[in-house]
Amino acid sequence: MIAFLTIALSINSLLHWFLYSRLVGALGITSPTALWSLRLAAVLLTASYLLARIWEDKVSEAATYVMHWIASVWMGLMLELLWLCLVFFLVKIALVLTGVWGGFDGQTQTMIGRIAFFAVTAIALLLVGYGMYRATAPARIVHVQIPVKQITPELRNLKIVMAADFHTGVLVNRRQVRRMIDQISSLAPDLVIIPGDIVDRNAQRMMSLAQEFARLRAPRGVYGSTGNHEYYVGLGNSLEFCRAAGIRMLMNESVTLPEGLVIAGTEDRTARQFRRTLPTYEESMGPNAKTLPTIFLNHTPITRDAQAATQAGADLVVSGHTHGGQIFPFSLITRMVFEYHHGLYKAGSGHIFTTCGIGYWGPPMRIGVPPEIVVIHLIEKSEL
Repeated sequence: MIAFLTIALSINSLLHWFLYSRLVGALGITSPTALWSLRLAAVLLTASYLLARIWEDKVSEAATYVMHWIASVWMGLMLELLWLCLVFFLVKIALVLTGVWGGFDGQTQTMIGRIAFFAVTAIALLLVGYGMYRATAPARIVHVQIPVKQITPELRNLKIVMAADFHTGVLVNRRQVRRMIDQISSLAPDLVIIPGDIVDRNAQRMMSLAQEFARLRAPRGVYGSTGNHEYYVGLGNSLEFCRAAGIRMLMNESVTLPEGLVIAGTEDRTARQFRRTLPTYEESMGPNAKTLPTIFLNHTPITRDAQAATQAGADLVVSGHTHGGQIFPFSLITRMVFEYHHGLYKAGSGHIFTTCGIGYWGPPMRIGVPPEIVVIHLIEKSEL
């Protein structure tokens, strides 16, 4: 963990230095007072998210919110500034290689640099503003048909609603959670499944928010599984929060509904980092998975895990975790890391659906990947 933090802080510091140098160079800032003010701001922003996390349980809720808001919004703005700077830098390289740049005198080159700086800043601010609006707007509703074995009329009529990655915490607060729960409830689900990352803060500091989740009603229940953040913020308190919220957490176990549908769930693979032993998928799903239609909650969409789960009997594996990248162009990177990045995929003998999530982590924004709620309709295998 210390090595990871050292590397992360080092990279973060270099990125902030790069933006600082671009700002100073583009505007030609030479005043010692201005330079030292910018350096101090750069240092504070570099450490802002880490400091917000460290102090969130030691200061008032208002101060915690302000710290997280500043740190998280800056994180998103920094990402947008960086990739836009890269685009403009590549344009400059092209102009240099083609000899066009050399044809400008020094004054023109300086003017172009300043125009580029203001253009990058304006575009980044517009993207961040849009992303913040989109992250807190109602989620889009995605309908998906899933072929299962042993379909029955009762199963065809079962409305299954999935939402993942709430990340309930400081910025995803009571108002945000209430909006999410109201939208899910408006769909009148028979069954709700939540594959992980329900909480993103020490649950002892936000137990009252469990009341918002408890308003969610589904005749066949609300089931969840752990995501990586349940372990990061404390598994025991996270599970206590989920119990108070009325969410039945499937900890490597399964239940069979009256309609003959098996709902199974496994702990996220992060559990192994905390020295928790995970059973096989066959053990988690139970013997009914081989003969009855089965939905398996597994937070992280690792390819081999999803294929192993369908081989063990799952008709559908539901996952989250990727957020679909959440913020362009970060989505280009997550798409390379996860084969089952976002949407419905064939996985072995079954399918996996990876949702981009209903909440957000870090920057309170979504650029290119709006929040979503998934409505699952079960059909006969021959119908797809």
